[in-house]
Amino acid sequence: MPAEELAPFWTVGECSIASNCREVSRHDKKNNMIRWGIIGAGKIAHKFAADFQLLENATLMCIASSDKERAKEFATQYEIPFAMSYEELYHSPEIDTVYIATTHNFHFEQAMMCLQNNKAVLCEKPITVNAHQLQQLIDLSLQQNTFLMEAMWTYFLPAVQQAKTWINDGRIGAIKVLQIEFSFPAPKIDDGRIYNADLAGGALLDIGIYPIAMAYFFIDKEPLSIIASGQLSTTGIDERVGMFLEYGDASASLYASIVTRMTNSAKIYGTDGYIEIPLFWKSNEAKLFDADDQLIDTFHDHRSSFGYHYEIQHANDLIQNNEIESPIVSHQRSLDIQRTMDEVRRQIGLKYPFE
Repeated sequence: MPAEELAPFWTVGECSIASNCREVSRHDKKNNMIRWGIIGAGKIAHKFAADFQLLENATLMCIASSDKERAKEFATQYEIPFAMSYEELYHSPEIDTVYIATTHNFHFEQAMMCLQNNKAVLCEKPITVNAHQLQQLIDLSLQQNTFLMEAMWTYFLPAVQQAKTWINDGRIGAIKVLQIEFSFPAPKIDDGRIYNADLAGGALLDIGIYPIAMAYFFIDKEPLSIIASGQLSTTGIDERVGMFLEYGDASASLYASIVTRMTNSAKIYGTDGYIEIPLFWKSNEAKLFDADDQLIDTFHDHRSSFGYHYEIQHANDLIQNNEIESPIVSHQRSLDIQRTMDEVRRQIGLKYPFE
């Protein structure tokens, strides 16, 4: 849709959700469509919007940004009807569900505003910067009877799901050791997002959450103990962090860094074999090995998409059914992950200025 065709409908303030807007709304409700809006117009929001076209029973109605011109450009690129401010989105009667794609420090406030206005929330990870904030969101979700979910997209990737199936089928026996790493060299820009403590930057919250979340996904319980070590930068964020989680019958060795690149793979070792998931955080492949290190099975999903549509469809289906949380990324699962990160931060001395 050309930009000039969108012009009359850029903001709630300019069109007051006029008749054209209401016609779309009636059509969507009649067909049981969930009407989505996005907060934030950065890289991950672009991936979300690109994959959104693969969804069923969902329509992308709005992009909201602190920069209205950036929102307009985003709306034009993906043929989204409306570009709004945050406040306009919060109060728009045309939006059912909001995907929050801003930096970590804004998640709590923005999710709170959405829930207060009865809008379902799918929020990028980490959903908050600490467990205290998350508990407040969960309490409000229950009070408002409104859906709340952390966007843990890796859980829904077919390769990761296949690995879980192999484990459940006993293909590697009992899990004994997890080795998971996620590391890449980030540009060292003191006021950039990753190195900015005011934006809750650093390795742990940006990418360390992935190995922690995977440990919970495969072992499916809280660790008995956590040992963490890390190095803080001159800007006050963590450049690298190592974590050892002990479960009694298994252990997980996890690592995250923004100063070097590693294989970024996940390996799950059992009594009868092991599974390797290359580039686990976005993987389209899983490999199964027996106890003699022989490759006995492989899986490829051959997708052409980024892979975000799996989690979006999951959330959309739950919202259609009036659920308020996901059985896969439950409120409790997100809370457990947050508490684990809180403990890691305590051990390495990481605290953000706004806390």
